[in-house]
Amino acid sequence: MWVIAMTLVSASRLIEDAATLDLKERPVGKVLKLLGDMKAELSAEAASDQAIYDKLNCWCETNKKDKSTAVDSSNKAITSLVSEIERLSAKAAELKTTVAQLNKEVARNQQALAQATSVREKEASEFTQDEKDMMQSIQAMQNAVFVLGKHNKAFLQMPTTSLVEVRTAVQHVLSKHAVMKPSQRQILAAFIQQPAANAGSYTPASGQIFGILKQMKEEFEGNLSSAQQEEIKAQSEFNQLKAAKQTEINASSAQAKDKTATLAATHEALAAAKENLAGSREALSADQQFVQDLQLHCQQSDKDFADRTKTRSEEIAAVSEAIQILSEDDARDNFSKTLNFIQLSGEKALRNKGAAVLAAHGLMGLAAQAKVDVFAKIRESIDSLVAGLKQTQADEVAQKDACSTDINQNDKDTAVKQRDINELTTLIATSTETIERLSREISGLQDEVKETNVQMAKASEEREAENKEFQDAVAEQRAAQAVLQKALRRLEVFYKKASLVQADPGTSLSEAPAGFGEYKASKGAGGVMSIIQNVIDEAATMEKDAIQAEGDAQSSYEEFIKNANASNNAANNGISRKTEQRAETQATKVGAEGDRSAALDDAERLSATNADLHSACDFLLKQFDLRQAARAQELDGLAEAKAVFSGADFN
Repeated sequence: MWVIAMTLVSASRLIEDAATLDLKERPVGKVLKLLGDMKAELSAEAASDQAIYDKLNCWCETNKKDKSTAVDSSNKAITSLVSEIERLSAKAAELKTTVAQLNKEVARNQQALAQATSVREKEASEFTQDEKDMMQSIQAMQNAVFVLGKHNKAFLQMPTTSLVEVRTAVQHVLSKHAVMKPSQRQILAAFIQQPAANAGSYTPASGQIFGILKQMKEEFEGNLSSAQQEEIKAQSEFNQLKAAKQTEINASSAQAKDKTATLAATHEALAAAKENLAGSREALSADQQFVQDLQLHCQQSDKDFADRTKTRSEEIAAVSEAIQILSEDDARDNFSKTLNFIQLSGEKALRNKGAAVLAAHGLMGLAAQAKVDVFAKIRESIDSLVAGLKQTQADEVAQKDACSTDINQNDKDTAVKQRDINELTTLIATSTETIERLSREISGLQDEVKETNVQMAKASEEREAENKEFQDAVAEQRAAQAVLQKALRRLEVFYKKASLVQADPGTSLSEAPAGFGEYKASKGAGGVMSIIQNVIDEAATMEKDAIQAEGDAQSSYEEFIKNANASNNAANNGISRKTEQRAETQATKVGAEGDRSAALDDAERLSATNADLHSACDFLLKQFDLRQAARAQELDGLAEAKAVFSGADFN
């Protein structure tokens, strides 16, 4: 169709030249000139087609090479990503198992530590109670031994109050400690059952009671010392166990935390690898489809060029042969004899004139018919040619409309795709900023958790030191009170006894020998004992205050630990939430990057389509008016020829 159109253009130009051709002045020369112009124009068009084909061929080769490279790269990337996904999946499974095992170890160690702590607290509580009972028993026996020691030789003259004190001590020993010989228990029980109103009625020897109580006091003191040593040893062993378990818990917790972070990073890398794999497969599919389409397009281009080259070669050969025929000497002489001097008239002249018009327009077939056929057949041929030209005219208009529609649609699609690219670019930038912000916030929360843990550890160390100081202070206060109580009781034994002896109306003193005078108790004894009692009271008050302060400190410590744990929980929840947000944003970014890559590929294809459309349509669109006008002139020439054959005269 294109070759026919170009031929008609050439014919239309011949019509224009034939309108001014003077057949009497070397008409063959004019024809040769026109044929030469046709040949030159055909050669120029052939050169233009060759240049266009060279560009198409270069484009095909370049894209084949680029896309082949892209396909190879995608295949390598897919192979690498599949291997990476397998590696990351195995690593994630291993890390998950490791974290679960570490958490189980932490739970087991915490449970074991809690059980050991519970047992230790129970043992310590039992020891404290036993220690208190033994100290009370030892004190009671010590008082009884002291009293019995003074009155062992004059037991029957023992004051009633002293006897009551001894019986109270013996009764305490019997009620609190049953580990003794039956004979000893029988003697002590008999002593307790004696009436207290008349000490003289007691007959058993006091030496046995004194010996029993003294022996039991020594045994109790030994038992107390052994129990205290065992308690110290048990507490030391517990402290070592606690330190070892806490070390194991801290180590396992740290490992679990590190492994959990590594697991999260592995999951993130695995998700990214899967997304990259999907993108690579999509890119590979698109590249393979492009290569297939490119091959079909380039094959069609090769075929079109071959057809055009063949047709144009045939046309050039025909024109060349015509020039050669017209340029031969014999023909040139013949033309000079026939065309310059022979005058035609009548119907033959009219036929030759119409044939000359057709020949001048390059329509040699009709020109030949004009010389031999009747006018009716010529007019039918002209009408058929006119109909073909008009159809070509209409087809060209339709082709122009289709080109305009396709180019406009391509421009619209390109604008929409560019808008999508801009929006996706903005989304990627926003996602990148969000990921960076969330990373900074997560890092800040992690630092906050670390600092809180440091403060908790520091508070625990300080609390442990304060508790040790408290225990030491209470022990010192109690020891001081015990010593003061012992001293006070020792003074009271003497001073109260002296007072009771003087006031006892049933006791008569023998006359003292001369030399010493009356013994008088120290006037400052009462003040000393009062001071001792005040010191004991103050020590008890200090002990009570220390216990209260210890309770307050422990409550404050527990409140701090509670608040710190709550803060850590909130921070860890924030870390988890922000990590999830970051992962979602990362997924959005990766998706946007994939969409943007696809949009860029679409834009590239639209650009290539636009180039193809302009390559196929620009010549038509630019030359449309000229071609339409030329074809109209050709139609006018055919109409003129038809009119000539119908008898019209345009001279």
